[in-house]
Amino acid sequence: AGQGSGVDYKSTKLSCTKFSGGTESLCFNMAEARAAVNNIRVGSLLQLDAISSRAKFRGPQVHTLDGGLLIVIPSADSLLHLLLHKFKHLYYHFQTACWPVPVWSALAGITVFVGGVMYSPDHSWWRSGPIASFLWSVDENFVGLFGVASYLPKYFRICYLSGWSAVFSMLVVALVQRFCMRILLNYKNWMYEKKPSYLTLVWGAILRGFFLGQREPLTYSFQNAMPRLAVPALQCTINKYLRSVQPLLSEKEYENVEREAHAFQKSTEARKLQTLLIVKSFLSGNYVSDWWEKYIYLRSRSPILINSNYYGLGYANMIPSHHQTHRAAVLVHLYARFKVILDTERLKPMTIRGTVPICMRQYERMFCLCRIPGRDDDILRHSDSLHIAVLYKGTFWRVEVFDHQRSPLSIHEIQNQLDFIVESVGNVIPVPDVKDAEANLPALTALNRTRWAEIREEHFGSGLNKLSLDEIEHAMFFLHLDDRSPRTWSETARLSLHGEGNTRWCDKSFNLVVYHNGEAAVHAEHSWADAPVIAHGWEWVLYQEYALKPYQPDGYLKASEDIEPLADHCSKTPKANLRRESHEKRKIHPAKLEWRFWPEARDAILEAAQLAAEQCRDLHLVVDSCEVSQGGYGKGFMKKHKCSPDAWIQVALQIAYYRDRGSLALTYEAAAVRLFNEGRTETIRSVSVESKNAVMQILSEGVPKKDKIAALYKAAEQHQKYSRDASLGRGVDRHLFALYVAAKGLGMEVNFLKDALSMPWKLSTSQIPQRQTEFITTDPNMVSPSGGFGPVADDGYGVSYMMADDDRTFFHVSSKRSCKVTDSERFMREIMRALEDLRSIFED
Repeated sequence: AGQGSGVDYKSTKLSCTKFSGGTESLCFNMAEARAAVNNIRVGSLLQLDAISSRAKFRGPQVHTLDGGLLIVIPSADSLLHLLLHKFKHLYYHFQTACWPVPVWSALAGITVFVGGVMYSPDHSWWRSGPIASFLWSVDENFVGLFGVASYLPKYFRICYLSGWSAVFSMLVVALVQRFCMRILLNYKNWMYEKKPSYLTLVWGAILRGFFLGQREPLTYSFQNAMPRLAVPALQCTINKYLRSVQPLLSEKEYENVEREAHAFQKSTEARKLQTLLIVKSFLSGNYVSDWWEKYIYLRSRSPILINSNYYGLGYANMIPSHHQTHRAAVLVHLYARFKVILDTERLKPMTIRGTVPICMRQYERMFCLCRIPGRDDDILRHSDSLHIAVLYKGTFWRVEVFDHQRSPLSIHEIQNQLDFIVESVGNVIPVPDVKDAEANLPALTALNRTRWAEIREEHFGSGLNKLSLDEIEHAMFFLHLDDRSPRTWSETARLSLHGEGNTRWCDKSFNLVVYHNGEAAVHAEHSWADAPVIAHGWEWVLYQEYALKPYQPDGYLKASEDIEPLADHCSKTPKANLRRESHEKRKIHPAKLEWRFWPEARDAILEAAQLAAEQCRDLHLVVDSCEVSQGGYGKGFMKKHKCSPDAWIQVALQIAYYRDRGSLALTYEAAAVRLFNEGRTETIRSVSVESKNAVMQILSEGVPKKDKIAALYKAAEQHQKYSRDASLGRGVDRHLFALYVAAKGLGMEVNFLKDALSMPWKLSTSQIPQRQTEFITTDPNMVSPSGGFGPVADDGYGVSYMMADDDRTFFHVSSKRSCKVTDSERFMREIMRALEDLRSIFED
């Protein structure tokens, strides 16, 4: 089958020795350099072998290649490993179904039950009672349809009937247990209590004692017990909406909006749409999350590089190793371990206060996910793979991360592969050519989604380009060995978000970026999950790196025998594959991905690179911090004065925006709704009547400090109420959005919903949690400035913030340079000024 491809793989092989020996003679110009790199072939891992490797983990593969048909059938040994892997996944699902009963206990119970029925007399209740008679009739009517029952031995039939009965009974008990837990989890009064009531204390004791306090749960043990997200009452949503826009509108504008809102509330259309949502809430996992993913993300046709994707930075004040490939190998290895933990469901499910579990569904798609562009809407394709895609100086590689037994390769095995890439390419291509199509290939993912889909269908739909693209889209994640060395938080943030437009594969679930100086960051696609999920994985990797201490004082990796395995803070974690055979003995090599671009494809890629570069130049992104060591303060000061830190920051942002623009604006703050099944986010509408009053009083010179403090506390109290309502799915925007989608589906035009959802979010904010793992350290360097995103509105700001500890708060501010009324540096100064103003009202 391979002969029909028209590619002579054997004749294109070039040994590593010959390539490295002739490096100087090959470096005449960029065209010759690209030709030299394209001739790299390593061992037996050619493009064909990469396909064969993929078949080992996914079964038989069929591809079209240059007019030929390529069929790859894995060996019997590989098929056996594949079947074992499938069996393991079924076992993990069975574990989850049995929880909190251990699998061995469940199997022992089934065995005892079957044995008891087998050895009981024929006239016993077990053999001839009402239930037994019913099972016999079922067996006769269903198995007997095939004429089999009469030929089966009696005791064999008793055995399988009692076995199925035992399994069914066990599942019924598990369902009842989940149902009882779901009823308990529907209790939400604890969210609004400053001091737990007796009812809440009893509820918590029951939840911990009978459910959470039992055997160590698996990652998804609580998923079937997560309560459904109820549809809020329409009147409550309308009232909250009106209250949120009142401080932003003139009296006449508010009267018009109020009249439209009440007219919609009383209409037959509203009742019909509300009923439809209620029915959907019972028939689907979540009444809004699937529509939110489809219509907000996947159906959007705008470029996602800056408009949707986001980034997360590494350590704030240190770089553990300045050797790029050494640090990249450690991070890749740790991400491989994290994937194993997720695959085996050994990541401890997250809870609030150790009592209330939250939905973990988003973690299922963290690895091996790619957003596939479509002409009308995109799709999310989730697969299973054991390699990563690597970009280095405009060349693309497939790098193995697991062995054939699905165990993570050692750090040194990964490092040797990355070293080979750097040594092979680095001397040939000192700087990627800006006019080279392959070097600018990722820019296609930053295009308008419809345009990218058209190019993908036309130039990547078959042949060699499709095979190489598949390697990237099926990879665990995308690694970029960036040859730049950012020096500041702001510079690192800008490069991590957009990479100048031609180095981030925007469609992958996440990109790991390791810079030349060892700095590291992540770049994530937004449709599949929200920022806390990526932040959790990144935090886990950074803490493991810190605890592993894999580097020598000079930054080079320690020898394998000097790197000690670590506990992963989750039960029964597979042992890390830190000590393995040498790289040479195992012959693990990277495979270079090949491309064939005709002039039309080259022009499309270079045009995409130019458009992406324009987007990047338009972004104005600044990162700074307010910390005690620099004369500032953190949440410790806020808590000292008994004020919610998040409410304090939100009031400060409104003060800063008012000074910057002379008015308040509709402000978005994301709230997680993961207390419910498949929950994602809801909007906290931070501007309120109380917050507007606080801003006006704090900015007024003649107002006494005690009045300013009282106004701040009232604003904080109202903000906390908004936050709790949003976290419980009782906000405004998701309900109105779902009503709007339902109306569109029924062919209705509802002006109120259209107008309500079209108001621009000129100030979009988000707080990122600092600690989601159980690791504890007192090292002040073990802190990250978190991450950020681009502005939602062309004339607005995007602000993310993270309260690292009691003494430090980091801010990321973004805006567009093309807008004449916004300036990120100016707004950052206004934030710091507003924070100082809030501190001053509490000081004598």
